[in-house]
Amino acid sequence: MKKVCSTALLFSTLIFVHLQAYPQNLSVQMKKLFDGFEQQHTLNGNVLVAEKGKILYSKSFGFANLKDQKKNTDASAFQIGSVSKTFTAVAILQLKEKGKFKLEDPLVKYFPEFPYREVTIQQLLSHTSGIPDKEELFLSAIENDPDRLFTNKDVIPAMKVSGIPLAFSPGSSWRYCNMGYALLAMLVEKSSKQTFSDYLDTHIFRPAKMHHSYLLKPKPGPNQVTGYLIRAHYLGDMESIDSSRKVRPWSYNMRGFEGPTNIISTTADLLNFDQALRSTKLLKAATINEMLSPALLTNGRSTSADGEFGKASYGLGWFLQSDTSAGKIVMHTGREPGFFSFFLRDLSHNRTLILIDNAESSAFGLACKESFNLLSGRQYFAENAKSKQSLFLAYAKELFHKGADQAITLFNQLKTDTAAYYAAEHELNDLGLELLDDHHYQPALEALKLCTILYPDSWNTYDSYAKALLETGKKEAAILMYQKSVEMNPGNEPAKKILSEIQSKP
Repeated sequence: MKKVCSTALLFSTLIFVHLQAYPQNLSVQMKKLFDGFEQQHTLNGNVLVAEKGKILYSKSFGFANLKDQKKNTDASAFQIGSVSKTFTAVAILQLKEKGKFKLEDPLVKYFPEFPYREVTIQQLLSHTSGIPDKEELFLSAIENDPDRLFTNKDVIPAMKVSGIPLAFSPGSSWRYCNMGYALLAMLVEKSSKQTFSDYLDTHIFRPAKMHHSYLLKPKPGPNQVTGYLIRAHYLGDMESIDSSRKVRPWSYNMRGFEGPTNIISTTADLLNFDQALRSTKLLKAATINEMLSPALLTNGRSTSADGEFGKASYGLGWFLQSDTSAGKIVMHTGREPGFFSFFLRDLSHNRTLILIDNAESSAFGLACKESFNLLSGRQYFAENAKSKQSLFLAYAKELFHKGADQAITLFNQLKTDTAAYYAAEHELNDLGLELLDDHHYQPALEALKLCTILYPDSWNTYDSYAKALLETGKKEAAILMYQKSVEMNPGNEPAKKILSEIQSKP
């Protein structure tokens, strides 16, 4: 009996020591990981890691303002892009709790002029509505009126004028849609009789002690929060988002939408938001469970999306990681011109990971993945973070400066050196599109062609290559590539529209 007690005591002591050591080890490992990124100057923003609301590691990198050489600090506020959707979802669910509406209600009940009469509030929240998104609705209008700033009040009129049909029967499929969340913000205003900004401040920011967060109010002129773009990754220089013509439709003309984006926040404030949700300060426990459960399609299956770390479903405002071996993980990412954001919540272990960046830094995706691996106790290569380089960036630079033959030779030399180089489909695709946008047509064609060869199972590679072919006058080849993309992804409505237009012309 005495021996059993001693064994139990020893076992509990070992567990206590392990639990005490884990946060300490995690903070040391996080520091090692991010020291590598800092040495390479490949991050420009803030990171925060916490357990049970206690900060284990936080760090600021780079500059808040390049011109003035003002450095980022832990108080620096950033545009968090689509992470804003999590706040819109909370606002809608708060009003649902107050009986202002039911999620099953069709939106037309509150906005009679809304043209898609069968679409419900729940379908807007879960991205299962099938309504057209902002690029489909506004890019043509921007070409005709390049100085116009579009806002939420323009959404329903644009939908009515466009006559664009739903991409699918509401509730039958999943397609990410920003305009759904603009409509939800309008519903918040109508139901609460407050502006969306005031509602967020009164019912979310203040209760959650988010004292440095606010909604960016759209107005003509430069952005109120400074962000930077790599002007051309194959050259490596940077420019302010306000001076970039390439992203102006997104950084200016379509900057006015509230609900899908435009919340400004800090890492510490986002941690407070996380803790307020965990303590049911903002929503009831049953509502939180509904928010963080997979939305179901009309066939009874869960929504399915490609998440940051593999397969995921979508709840109401959150991506839900399908692999639960490391615990129940919910998250959202965000991107606006000049900004990246990543907000991950480990619900099983009460851990939080937040990264925000104001220069679309090259190592942001890798930093997210490796810090998540550390957080979940999985294998990672922090030791190599400072030495890993982008294979496709090296290829694109060689392609731009020395031509296709030398570029592919370099690619073949480096591709087997996985200890020194990493490869990512989206990076090669983005580099090819950058070359295309900058009118370097032949290098763009080479890069995007290579992307289809290396990633033949990705519909997006064929779509991008088709765009380059069409812009360079190779119509017949473009048609074949667009057809391949649509065959692989029947939901690629923009490609269907382009095919219809170019095939109808002699």
